[in-house]
Amino acid sequence: MSVLFFLFLLLFVPYSCLAATVTLAWDPSPDTDLAGYRIYYQANNSDLPFQGTGAVEGNAPVDGGNVTVASISGLDPANAYYFAVTAYNSSGQESVYSNVVQIPETLPPLVSITSPADNASVATTLAISAAATDNVGVAKVQFLVNGTPVYETSAVPYTYTWNAAALPAGSYTIAARAIDLSGNAAVSKAVNVSVVGDVISPTVSLAVPPPDASVAGTINVSAAASDNLGISKLELSIDGTLLLSSNQSPVSYIWNTANFANGSHVISARAYDAAGNSGVASATVVVDNGTSQTASTPPSTTTSTSTSTEAAPLTLADAQLALLIASGQQSPTIDQVQRLDLAPYLNGQPAPNGKVDTGDVVVILAKLTGKL
Repeated sequence: MSVLFFLFLLLFVPYSCLAATVTLAWDPSPDTDLAGYRIYYQANNSDLPFQGTGAVEGNAPVDGGNVTVASISGLDPANAYYFAVTAYNSSGQESVYSNVVQIPETLPPLVSITSPADNASVATTLAISAAATDNVGVAKVQFLVNGTPVYETSAVPYTYTWNAAALPAGSYTIAARAIDLSGNAAVSKAVNVSVVGDVISPTVSLAVPPPDASVAGTINVSAAASDNLGISKLELSIDGTLLLSSNQSPVSYIWNTANFANGSHVISARAYDAAGNSGVASATVVVDNGTSQTASTPPSTTTSTSTSTEAAPLTLADAQLALLIASGQQSPTIDQVQRLDLAPYLNGQPAPNGKVDTGDVVVILAKLTGKL
């Protein structure tokens, strides 16, 4: 008797009592004298013949009667199993083995968070550690924050440095998921962590003329900031009016005092971090451009834009500022556009186009080097 047919796996279910059930189905044998089928199984070895033991239904082979579905239960999920089916007739003759089906072990890993302890608190960063073991080997460990994977590693020891500094204050759950070489996964018991939130404000420094100093014409104002997390925004203002906003530090601004009334003016710099904390520095200067201040009246030979632009000699700081604006790293103020918008440069005169771009950088550098 030599009947070939195919064996198909339907279901493999592990149970918490460390036993598993495999349900198999196969194509019927066309033998008219078919008497039944025998199910063969064996753990961790594909050598024929299969001589498995330990199933509730008995040692291999298990008689399956003349139906084409059978379940083998009580198997150890820590083992991989191989299955095949044969057919036999009324004379006891038996067919060759069907195709062999391999079922990998289904025992999940053991995984736990070893650090931090439950109800720990964190202000900036937190070292997280996990332990994981498995009967066939751990492939990788994932760290989960509020159920979402944030880091994955296959290297022992399983550790992760969680940066919680920019997170809102509150309670977070941390867990680890271990995946073994067979693809089985298990998630550890979660630990609760309290995030304090960043409360450290940025430190700001402002470089301006000495307090209450008298200034005139064009002066350079610069500011720098630092923070434990990093600066997200740095602003320069005069008398509460925003002149410059950048995500870079330091920043500088060419202040044309001729556009401001004589008298005291407050220059301030404010920096923000990712958590919304801010720090500020300010200074008071006195503008004194004399009694004949006429900066608001433009010359008749050019537009008001080019007048304010060329009111004071250009400097290398102007070229640097124009490059920051042209590259999109800084948003210009109206005063900056008026001063730096020189291109195109036609017939020896600027023809502003209403924006600061790389053409303006070229013109400013040409003026500084005496080529215009």
